[in-house]
Amino acid sequence: MKANLNSGTLKVLALTCSLFLFTSAQAAKKDLEQEITIKSQRQSADLKNKIASYLDNVSIQQGSISITADIVKVFSSIDKNSGEKTDTYLAKGNPAVFQQKLEDGSLIKLQADEITYIPNANMITISGNALVKQAGSEVRGNEITYNTLSEKLEAQGSENQSVTTVLQPTILKKQKETYEKSKAEKTSDKVVDKKSEKKGNGSDN
Repeated sequence: MKANLNSGTLKVLALTCSLFLFTSAQAAKKDLEQEITIKSQRQSADLKNKIASYLDNVSIQQGSISITADIVKVFSSIDKNSGEKTDTYLAKGNPAVFQQKLEDGSLIKLQADEITYIPNANMITISGNALVKQAGSEVRGNEITYNTLSEKLEAQGSENQSVTTVLQPTILKKQKETYEKSKAEKTSDKVVDKKSEKKGNGSDN
């Protein structure tokens, strides 16, 4: 099923977003706890301005997250009030690619001419021939933003390029069934916990 939207903006929210990307939040949390490995042909650092540059055949790995690009620059900053360190990854390539394995074992793949990734904010912005693929479905646009925690994705077109969405009905149906089963199991666990809590309180009396 293919939809070519002439409106400038496509927002994939609520159930649609849950079906397309619903397993990513748990995966994102686990990945950010892993160490980061960066490989490239050349590397340099501007210590004063807190900028690290990686050139030629760049690959970055953190858990199931991987980024491949021609050039990656990492801009670091520290919040004066909280002392929290924030890294911003700017990757460029033909294309630059971001991949992550989701909880169900499938891959979400984002690719574009340019990728901006801010792990602390759980935000990825891809621009220039932007494409997101997951489980056979895809979204194309000029710019796409994706929040790995809230699972919200927004795609924008340009004057010469509309947003195009391609969905695979059979895969969406399977994901919906898995999603609903997961919700049912969580609800069941909560009911069991409440019963156990009441039983425990009763025995105390």
